[in-house]
Amino acid sequence: MVYSEEMKKELDRILNAFEGYIDGQNFFDVVYSKKAGYLWVAVDDPGAQAPEQISEPEDLLYLLFNDIVNDVVAPRQSTSLTESSGLTEQEALDVRSRAATILEMIPDDTDEYLDYLDGFIQDYQERHS
Repeated sequence: MVYSEEMKKELDRILNAFEGYIDGQNFFDVVYSKKAGYLWVAVDDPGAQAPEQISEPEDLLYLLFNDIVNDVVAPRQSTSLTESSGLTEQEALDVRSRAATILEMIPDDTDEYLDYLDGFIQDYQERHS
């Protein structure tokens, strides 16, 4: 996948901000391929699902925010959750706090990403209620 220079820089800024979070996870990794671009790879059970290609920054943020939700809702042993439910008010606050702390490391785009996070949480609630 060929990214525009601007899109590649934005993806790199997001990955740099989330580097500590990603490195601390045993369930997934984000890797780069010159041919396929950035890929989200489940490492706890690689045969369970194919790598997911990340086409744009919003794809990456969606996957990262979803993983943070999983950390809050169901501390787990794998990327596969058995049941899905909406977030309690406290869980939603916890997700926002965890993600916002990381997003603040991207000073030029923090507000945009926080808006995306708020929309993600709202959409998550609607999908899982």
